[in-house]
Amino acid sequence: MARGLCVVLLGLACGLPLQASDDFGGLPEGDGRLETYQNCLACHSSAIIRQQRLSRETWDEVLDWMVEQQGMWQMAPEVRERVLDYLAEQFGRD
Repeated sequence: MARGLCVVLLGLACGLPLQASDDFGGLPEGDGRLETYQNCLACHSSAIIRQQRLSRETWDEVLDWMVEQQGMWQMAPEVRERVLDYLAEQFGRD
């Protein structure tokens, strides 16, 4: 079991696609879906994301909160931007 966890964590750290879910946990198609799947669904289901309708600014604050208060790892800046773009586009206020 520990070996499998190491493989998953290594895949996340390297940005490799995970084969655990072909449907990306219900996340809609769009640029940044893979990065969002890898970084967000590692800790919680997509349901908590899909029920939100937040502005880009608020999504940015949520990502900060997750790193500072919930122990989420720091994403590389370009990955964080793709995740933030995806969240704002797919689960924004509009």
